[in-house]
Order: sequence, then structure tokens, then C-alpha cells
Amino acid sequence: MAGNGVAPFMTQPSRHNGLALIALFKLFKGIVLLLVGAGLLRLVDPEIATFLAPVLDVFHLHGHARLLHSLLVKVTALSSHTLGLMAYTSLLYAAILLVEGFGLWREAAWAGYMTVVSTSVFLPGEFYEVMQQVSAMHAMVFLINIAIVGYLVRRLGTQTLR
Repeated sequence: MAGNGVAPFMTQPSRHNGLALIALFKLFKGIVLLLVGAGLLRLVDPEIATFLAPVLDVFHLHGHARLLHSLLVKVTALSSHTLGLMAYTSLLYAAILLVEGFGLWREAAWAGYMTVVSTSVFLPGEFYEVMQQVSAMHAMVFLINIAIVGYLVRRLGTQTLR
């Protein structure tokens, strides 16, 4: 317990703008991947489709949109085993991103280290993608992730995370 009688996880963080922005980015990506994983599970098992229908309705994720329809055509051509692996991988990565995002929002040092490691792991692959297919999207993703890692390493080095 903190000196004021409030548990440490209940204290209000100081909200550094960069950290809050990274936290929101991670939380957004986590929610998107959670929905992707749920959508893939929906394709694998009709029982899951019934269970997930209200969630997908809230986000207006129906097969009527042209982009979503073309994606569904490609995805449904995959085997149920492949779809299941993709779904569970997406859900696992979503959980990691949501934990990172929440931890960064709370300005926890462990979340900074976790984010540096998990983001750095993908940098070589992203660099390879930029070299193979030079595109603004690939370059932007690579640069954003370098900026995130650099910012967090600097913050962790000055110990401004708890």
C-alpha cells in the first residue's frame, strides 16, 4: 500500500503524452486483432459465430462491405486448421498488445521493457519488407516502430517509468 492508503495500481499516473499515445496505439491494435481473431473463429465454428454475432454487430462488422467481402472470400478458401491457427495467433497477439497498452497507460516500467522487446523482435522483418517492397505503408510502419522503441528506451534509461 502506498503512504496514502491507496494501492499503487489505483494511483493516477502523470500522463506523459508520448507514453499515452503509444498506449492508445497498442490498445487500438489489440482491439483490432481481438476482432480479427474473433472473426476468424467465427469462420471456423458456427457455434462461435452465434456467440460472437452481438460483438460483431456492435462494431458493424458484416460481410456486406466490399473490402470485407473480398477479404472473406480469400480467408474462407483456407483450411479450418489454418483459420484456427490464425485466429488463436491473432487472439494471443491481441492479449499481448492489450497488456502492453494497459501497462504503458499506467506508466509501468515492465510494460516499457515488454514493448521494447516485442516491438524490436519485428524490426528485422519489417526492414526486410521495406527493402523488398518499397511502399509508404511499409516504411511508415517501420519508422513508427523504431520511434516507439527509441522513445521507450530513452524513457527507461532516464527511469521516468515506474
